Amino acid sequence: MTDNEMLEAMRDLLAPINIRLEKMEHEISGIKHEISGAKHEVNSLRLEMNRGFRKNNDEIQTLVAVLEAKGILPIAK
Repeated sequence: MTDNEMLEAMRDLLAPINIRLEKMEHEISGIKHEISGAKHEVNSLRLEMNRGFRKNNDEIQTLVAVLEAKGILPIAK
């Protein structure tokens, strides 16, 4: 068997492995893309939660101020 024949035989044996590796690389790339999307979604949810907490805090402070001004709630010291 010549060197070229040996190389061709090795190429033929490695072809299925190369195909599987390419498929795995494609799957990994897809998973990375999904993770990136999930991270973006989590960050968006976190931002919305923080906005909601700030809004609720502002509303509570306003309510307390109004109740204190009307004498319904004792003034906090």
